[in-house]
Amino acid sequence: MSAGNAVLKPINSLDLPSVSRPSERIFWEHIYSQYTRAEFIGTDPIIFPSRIDGNKEYISLVSSLFAYGRVNAIQDFLKKFFYRYGNDPFETDNSEAKLYYRFQTAEDIRLLVTLIKRIYLQYGSVQNFFVNLSDSLEKALEGFLDYARGFGAENNAGRGYFFLFPKYGKSGLKRLRMFLRWMVRKDDVDFGLWGAYKTGELLYPPDTHILRFAKNFGIISSEANSHRNARLITDYFKTIDKRDPVKYDFAITRLGMLNSCKFKRSVSCEVCGLKNGCLFN
Repeated sequence: MSAGNAVLKPINSLDLPSVSRPSERIFWEHIYSQYTRAEFIGTDPIIFPSRIDGNKEYISLVSSLFAYGRVNAIQDFLKKFFYRYGNDPFETDNSEAKLYYRFQTAEDIRLLVTLIKRIYLQYGSVQNFFVNLSDSLEKALEGFLDYARGFGAENNAGRGYFFLFPKYGKSGLKRLRMFLRWMVRKDDVDFGLWGAYKTGELLYPPDTHILRFAKNFGIISSEANSHRNARLITDYFKTIDKRDPVKYDFAITRLGMLNSCKFKRSVSCEVCGLKNGCLFN
C-alpha cells in the first residue's frame, strides 16, 4: 500500500561510528523500534481491522484476502464490502449484495462470505477452525486452503474465488501469511488475537519489499513469490530471533515504502539516517 496520509519522519541514525558495522541483530532491532509503530498503520492493509469496529478476526481475514491492487481501489472496495455485508459474520446477509472486485465477481464474493459464515457457525472463530485442523500452524493453513478450495469446487466457484485461496505450496501465500501475522503476533501493530500458535511458527509474507531485500542480501536467488522463498527468508530471520522471526516484517516494508530503501547502495542512501551503520552499503 502507499504511504497514504502518513507523515514521513527521518529515521533516527544509528549511534555508531561510520567505520564500524553493527551486528545484524542490532540493525534489525533498531529498524523494528523505528517503524513498528501504530503511527504507520495507515501505510498498510492492517489499517482496516485497526479502525473498523466489529469482529476483528473476521474483518482482518476479509481485509487481508482483498489486499491486492491499488490502495485506493482496495479502500473503496472494503468500505463497500463492510457496509453491504456487515462487520460480523453472525449478522451478515449476503442474499442481495451485488459487489465485485477485480478478479472476484459478485457471486465469488457471496460464496466467500458463505464460506466464512459457515466456519463461524460451526466453530465459533477462524482460530478454532485452525486448531480443529491441526496444532501445527502450517498444517492448519494447508487444511484451511483445502477446505476453502473444496467448498468452492462443490459450489462451482469461479476463478476469482480460487484466486483468494491458492493451493498450498504453489505460492508464498502473502495475503494469508499477513493475516496470520496479525493474529498470532502482538505488538503496537499486530493484534495477537490467537493464543493457540507460537510466533516461531509464522513464515514471512513475501511482499515486494521483503523479496527485494532478501534477493539483494543474498538470501534468495530470485524475487519469486514462492513458498520456498518465504521459508528461506524466515530461516534467515530465525538466526536473528528464533522465537519471533517475523517481527521485522512490518518494519522492513516501511523501510522500503517510506524511506525509499533499495536494500543496496543507491542515491537514497545519502539522505538516510542509517548510512553509517547500514547492512546494505
